[in-house]
Amino acid sequence: MFSKLSDDEFKKFAKLIHEMSGIFLKDSKSTLLSNRLRKRLIEKKIDSFDDYYRYLETSKDMDEITEMLNAVSTNETYFFRNIKHFDTLFDSIIPELISKRRLPVTIWSAGCSSGEEPYTLCMIAKEKGLLNKGLIKIDASDINTSVINEAKSGIYDEKRLRSTDKYYEDKYFKRTATGLFKLDQEIIDYVNFFKLNLITDKVDKKYDIILCRNVMIYFDRDDQKKVVAKFYESLNNDSYFFVGHSESLYFIDTRFEYKKVLDSPVYYKK
Repeated sequence: MFSKLSDDEFKKFAKLIHEMSGIFLKDSKSTLLSNRLRKRLIEKKIDSFDDYYRYLETSKDMDEITEMLNAVSTNETYFFRNIKHFDTLFDSIIPELISKRRLPVTIWSAGCSSGEEPYTLCMIAKEKGLLNKGLIKIDASDINTSVINEAKSGIYDEKRLRSTDKYYEDKYFKRTATGLFKLDQEIIDYVNFFKLNLITDKVDKKYDIILCRNVMIYFDRDDQKKVVAKFYESLNNDSYFFVGHSESLYFIDTRFEYKKVLDSPVYYKK
């Protein structure tokens, strides 16, 4: 029936996906893309990758285009990933902003996937006594509507909790009859989730802290520059921007000041 995208098919889909989402797929991702798209072909009862491509181009079926982008953009993450960033935020940066009466401190988790990052922020904020006092507000966005819905459900498998301390697991999660973990509803309700394409959509709010970790690696250099410029404009003065441990703004945007705060690399907007 269909096993793997041909080189030409891969190039066509990669171009289409880049135009629609900004996601840049290297040639080495051909097998991964084949596996992700195959599920859509089966769902739509379409017999070939080429037929599916023509369907997307000619039908203008926005629901299916969304499903295709959802399939392509799904990436696994987990709670308390790169814990040093959270230590830096709650032991240094957030107290500093609160002391300056920047209330509430506004945080945006950009490219939040299934919600582990913003929910980690919420759980720690709860422990620090910041949630109920209205001292912080947390927004979270992703291009993928499926993972946003997963985040709103607050249900996770055990792998997502692999870096979660037992204290947090016992206090904020309940194991379901099926062996999954349900997050405390108060934590779920505190995060404002919304769909956003980082490349094409406007951002109307201003933030004190933006986290976009392990997301820009999926963009080419031109789109990285567009997205970082958008983040810069979306930050208040005297604010902070976090990227993934393997990411850097070197050669992308020189307006940010690079800092080390409690051993965490962070970018600062004066």
